[in-house]
Amino acid sequence: MTSTESSNDLLTRFATQVKAVDGRFASITNLSEAQEYMLKLIKSKNVKRIVSVSKELASKLFPPSIQLCNLEIISKESLPRDEFFKAVEAADVGISPVDAAVAETGTLVILTSDESDRLVTALPEIHVAIVPRSKIVSSLREVEPLITEMLTHTKSGATVSLISASSRTADIGDKTILGMHGPKELHVLVLDEELL
Repeated sequence: MTSTESSNDLLTRFATQVKAVDGRFASITNLSEAQEYMLKLIKSKNVKRIVSVSKELASKLFPPSIQLCNLEIISKESLPRDEFFKAVEAADVGISPVDAAVAETGTLVILTSDESDRLVTALPEIHVAIVPRSKIVSSLREVEPLITEMLTHTKSGATVSLISASSRTADIGDKTILGMHGPKELHVLVLDEELL
């Protein structure tokens, strides 16, 4: 995935698009900033349960040194599949990595071959997407080879999720309702590569 734009230009354009659709955006330069962001989110939203598709990602955001009363952090690896599905349904926040981020639209591209990974992005009221800075590209066209490779080489089937904002509808009385068919809030954290 290459682009003629500089990394900073791509980041700025991507941030502008995410914010334009009421997404929350933060560019993170060190792990303590990411941890601080998550702690503020937990306190402001009274979060009780977080699910993550990766135990490693969860442990970086919530190391044992951080004291979190009454907060349950569950990763996919920590529970049998059926129990993890139930945990996702009852979670306040879902945390997932992102395979690509498109600057021109603010779209997150998440490729999954396991349904539980996709549900982490869709069922909790808040979705926190972790984007490696190097995965920001200029246009969706630059993501086509990644998608093609995933769909070609995954024998058990694959899902390509394109997420550009929190779920919304205006079907009833032309009034916009957030979170009708998915998360009410989307938080996008762009992290420098060495933090992941």
